[in-house]
Amino acid sequence: MIKDSSIIKDSVKLAILEHHGRLDGTGYPQTIKTKSMHVFSKIIAVADVFHAMTSERLYRKKQSPFKVMEMILHDDFGKFDLAVVKTLLSELANFSIGSKVKLNNGSIAEIVFIDPSSQTRPLVKVVDNEQIINLGINRELYIEEIL
Repeated sequence: MIKDSSIIKDSVKLAILEHHGRLDGTGYPQTIKTKSMHVFSKIIAVADVFHAMTSERLYRKKQSPFKVMEMILHDDFGKFDLAVVKTLLSELANFSIGSKVKLNNGSIAEIVFIDPSSQTRPLVKVVDNEQIINLGINRELYIEEIL
């Protein structure tokens, strides 16, 4: 649809074509090797997956940005450019301090600290009892929703 458009830069056209590709060679419409994937494609690939997973869908509920970033970092390790993932994770951490969240056990808490070495699992303070929980240590709990 856009390949013959003169108002869209070639780098943007390439990013649109490649953004479903993955660094490990998987993805579509063609397999792309790490070195040939355009930087814009790498950025859009992470943004596209992040947006899709944090958005409400007919077939599933939206997931919390923290859970999604953890899945991208661990479950999809090697599929995305790590520098791009870390940049998004850093920005998520920058605006999250003080945010109210719902934990998977139903507790409402506030994010009080994000350790740079464990950005997807911050320290939270439970609203009801002011208990501080380190989600990096307490692995059975996670942020289900940002309120």
